Amino acid sequence: MANIDSLIKDIKREEGVKYEIYNDHLGYKTFGVGHLCRATDPESNMEVGTPVSEERVEECLNKDLEVAIADAITFCEDIDYMDDNIEECIIHMSFQLGLPKLRQFKNFKKALQDNDIEKAIEEMKDSRAYNQTTNRWDRLIEKMRKSL
Repeated sequence: MANIDSLIKDIKREEGVKYEIYNDHLGYKTFGVGHLCRATDPESNMEVGTPVSEERVEECLNKDLEVAIADAITFCEDIDYMDDNIEECIIHMSFQLGLPKLRQFKNFKKALQDNDIEKAIEEMKDSRAYNQTTNRWDRLIEKMRKSL
């Protein structure tokens, strides 16, 4: 199983941590560690710039990470073998994209099912997510390469 403390540290580095509400690059209200405000969040009715406590940021991060891990497990249920590096990459992808978008990585998943890490890396590079956050995905790809 992936090292949770390491995952949290890496995700915080990739997402950044903001203790206020801001608009993300797509204009959606967000706070904390890339937490998208949902209608059920009290912050959804607050103005951009409103402070958010460290406790609330950590609470949302922990919940979001739980969801990302559960979604990664769902995505990987028919993949026979994965080491910790691959597992961590998929959790990162799940955290960033969510399960519906992760499920669109059909060729990536097929490559993992075939234990073809090079092909899986090619599929990661051939994605909108790679083009939008290239540096982040290059770091994920380096982690995947450790599984070769």
